[in-house]
Amino acid sequence: MKNRITLSCALAIVLAGEVMQAGADAKATEILAAARQAIGDKKLESLKTLTVEASVQRNVNTMQMTSDVEILLELPDKYLRSDASSGPMSMTMNNGFVGEKVIRPANASSMTGGMMVIRMGPGGPMPAGEKPSPEEQARIDKQMIRSSRAEISRLMLGWFATTHPAIAAEYTYAGEAESPDGKADVIDAKDADGFSARLFIDRETHLPLMVTYQGPQLRMITAGGPPQGGPGGGVRVAPGAERREMTEDERRKAREAADKQLDELRNQPPAMVEFTLFFDDWREAGGIQFPHRIRRASAGTTNEEWTVGQVRVNPKLDPKKFES
Repeated sequence: MKNRITLSCALAIVLAGEVMQAGADAKATEILAAARQAIGDKKLESLKTLTVEASVQRNVNTMQMTSDVEILLELPDKYLRSDASSGPMSMTMNNGFVGEKVIRPANASSMTGGMMVIRMGPGGPMPAGEKPSPEEQARIDKQMIRSSRAEISRLMLGWFATTHPAIAAEYTYAGEAESPDGKADVIDAKDADGFSARLFIDRETHLPLMVTYQGPQLRMITAGGPPQGGPGGGVRVAPGAERREMTEDERRKAREAADKQLDELRNQPPAMVEFTLFFDDWREAGGIQFPHRIRRASAGTTNEEWTVGQVRVNPKLDPKKFES
């Protein structure tokens, strides 16, 4: 088997049935144990801390963005993801959790070169000039922690064939997936708080191939023009004319236009689509096997590609890194 099943392949999943057959949970346990042994065995059992550095390219509508992503993991209860983006918009964004305390994003929108981009994340941004009440903030924080735990759990399913300890997932054998490249065992991971994902494990190598899950479609709001003079346009100027930054009045109008779009989107629930995380190019790193290429697709379209650079297993982490 070529160590992955692609979306272009016609996957046929032979499910175990509406009611799982006797011994299905035991089979899931056996398959997951074999996967963890293939990934790192005793070294994986002793994993306490992990850092991952990667270059990530995203396709957002017609824009291409490149980010340097760093993930810090300290089991059982610390997680931080830092994204430093470049391209049409430039920003650094941290999120994660320390136990039940959220690490809030440092920035949810940016304006660079005349373009404002707002990402509709958990809970959505508040209207301009408004602050949430303590009760609303507590609800938002809880939702953000849940989202971060789900995100790292999906990655950990593909990295280590297990979810984050904060998610008490139950694993069941869902059946077998077939493609022209070979076969994969399919494991469902769910918890009582609504987490749900499906893990595909290569039957020959016992390494994870992909993780699928349902999630809200990413919604982006843009206002203003792309960066001046850059590819795809900018603040439109006649040939030979002097380039200029947006005026304060133009920035104000751009923000007002974005606020209007936000108000409209708040009343429209996001569409739910299927996401797929692909894990490929497995190589030794710090005594374990780790995928050095990760791809995320939604509704069959690739929108994120990771090229993993450095992976450190059980490094000493600076506690200040997890301060929000």
